Amino acid sequence: MMNEFAQKNVDKGGALEEALRHYFLGMGAFVIRGVPFKQGKEDITDIDLWVYTRANVHARHVSIVDIKNKKRAKAFERIVWVKGLQAAVGADDAVVATTSSVDAVAPFAKRLGVKLLSKGSLAPIQARYGNSVRLSNEDILDRWRNVNIRGAETLKSRWLTSLAELSTGITFAALNIWVDDAAELYALSIDRERKPGELARAAYFFSALVAIAADFLGKGEVFSEHEVRRSFFKNGLLFGRPDPDASKKFTDFAEQLVTEYLDQSGASAARIRSGFERSLENLSINSLVEFFSKPAAGRELVDGAIALEAASFRPDLPQPSELGREARTIIGLILDYAGLPRAHFLGAGKEADREVKTNVKDGDKSSTLEFPFDKTST
Repeated sequence: MMNEFAQKNVDKGGALEEALRHYFLGMGAFVIRGVPFKQGKEDITDIDLWVYTRANVHARHVSIVDIKNKKRAKAFERIVWVKGLQAAVGADDAVVATTSSVDAVAPFAKRLGVKLLSKGSLAPIQARYGNSVRLSNEDILDRWRNVNIRGAETLKSRWLTSLAELSTGITFAALNIWVDDAAELYALSIDRERKPGELARAAYFFSALVAIAADFLGKGEVFSEHEVRRSFFKNGLLFGRPDPDASKKFTDFAEQLVTEYLDQSGASAARIRSGFERSLENLSINSLVEFFSKPAAGRELVDGAIALEAASFRPDLPQPSELGREARTIIGLILDYAGLPRAHFLGAGKEADREVKTNVKDGDKSSTLEFPFDKTST
């Protein structure tokens, strides 16, 4: 039976989107509903479902799903439309879920390389997953529209703005935004909430985005040496791009300016370089860098992200102590980055510290998700 507090604001179309989200989550994917797609300041459309799967230790897969639950679903138009959206967002797959029963839809989808979830596939999915105890997007945004962060900015507006980063692909710029979002929200929760509330709920969600972004960005370096991975994440988090020469370019430029305009002897430039290098070793990002660069981090990050996303959509928000080890580790790393006391969220500091330092071997639990797409459209 549907929880009386969950999904009270969902219309017919939203109900099918929620059922499909629940379905993909049940298959082990990380799923986000309602990703805003923008070009500059222009709101273009929304991605109904953004589906992320970890196929194996070095492969990740992003699918976008367009869902239409109408008597006249205009399936052909949606297939053409979502194919263009796939190219715009750089997704690996485009999927159309439609209630249309026109026979020619499946061959048309196959010709365009679009996967199809037709009426026959949707009916059992909606029957099984239509009654979810999770909060819906509508419920979440209704809760958050009057929760102010600073000034006139609300949790709802922050969610929509930050989530739009997904529509252009996962980058270090997006990762840095989500780390800062999560850190700020944990700080506000500690300051304003006697126990974790809506601010903590939002912080859980952004923590999940942090974990997914780190997993995605690190997939190409999984077989690299530890120092290479460490440099990759450090430069990405510091400079927004994983350029191995980023710090050298920065210090070279600073030294050149100082030598040319302030001290031609080179002494000041040398002090700048040594001071900069010392500062790099004491940055607040170092705990994040060390964890992200672990060869076993990928599986832990995805598991933690799925747990944090699930927690953020529970009507009865769980306390951090109720979450699994992977989720608590991610929270602890972000609290460290923000300079916040772990004890407020995670209990005793020594126990929380031990979780972050635990080395867990990555068993490479490869999984290939099988979805009920019409065979004629794959």
